Amino acid sequence: MQQIKILLSTLALLASTGLVAQTFPAKPVKLVVPFPAGGVGDLVARTISTKLAAHLGQSVVVDNKVGASAIIGSEFVAHAAPDGYTLLVASLPVLSINPLQFKDLPYAPEKDLVPVTLIANQPYLIAVHPSVTVNTLGEFIEQAKKQPGKYNFGSSSSSIYLATELLSSRAGIKLNHVPYKGSAPALNDLLGGHIDLLLDTFSTLWPQVSSGKLKALAITTPTRSALASAVPSYIEAGLKDMNITSWQAIMAPAGTPQSVIDTLNAAINKTLQSPDVIESLRQNGVTPQSGSPAVAATFIKRESDLWRGIAKQVNMVPGSM
Repeated sequence: MQQIKILLSTLALLASTGLVAQTFPAKPVKLVVPFPAGGVGDLVARTISTKLAAHLGQSVVVDNKVGASAIIGSEFVAHAAPDGYTLLVASLPVLSINPLQFKDLPYAPEKDLVPVTLIANQPYLIAVHPSVTVNTLGEFIEQAKKQPGKYNFGSSSSSIYLATELLSSRAGIKLNHVPYKGSAPALNDLLGGHIDLLLDTFSTLWPQVSSGKLKALAITTPTRSALASAVPSYIEAGLKDMNITSWQAIMAPAGTPQSVIDTLNAAINKTLQSPDVIESLRQNGVTPQSGSPAVAATFIKRESDLWRGIAKQVNMVPGSM
């Protein structure tokens, strides 16, 4: 009797999963952003939501579930019903850095979430306060080598901290770390001259650089940005292996039917190819990405391996920050 009940339950689950896949989407889709409004993930989500809704034939709602280094929103999606209606606007910290930082992370990125597609990336800028008497990254590195420990850098997250440590490693210099609880206070202290250097996303630093309040020494891409053509690439600045970006991907709860993943992937990729979406993102220094779930999975694994290696170099272990 018990075996019959289990069989019937299994058949019911399979039937309901098939029905979801066949009728998807039949109600609004939620994009959960685990960061506050105004950040890059929120910007990208809101930029694509209207056009994505048109392609899906259903409303797309952006929901900011913030807190605990993006853990609250990420856990919410990881444990949501695997039906395609609750998706995560994930990022480098969510998928690659949090597992390195926290001992008891309540979600396992590689087990609880599956990729739908990459959606965007954005380079970092390396900027200093005008009082720092250098005009190029090469000059800064030279000064830092002559006076080890003289310069302070701020970090707003573990990913920013690790990225700046990567810069220090590639340049062969030693900088003093000053941690902050967000980009805004770190930027304010850089503008006030309380710290010397900040490596952060293009959209965070560029408005202050373009207004002359900060000096940009380099951008973390192999070529210059069309929006910041005067800022050298990291290669021009004399560094190697500094091609790092702040990226976003759409993730679904593990167990989401493949047909639902495919429907979402096609609609999101079509959205990201829209000229107005491309231009809107470009104006904020963001480059749309696209591709299959497999392409996203390969990219995320490569990024996680990269940052795991960097964390090992600086002796960062879960619970150390």
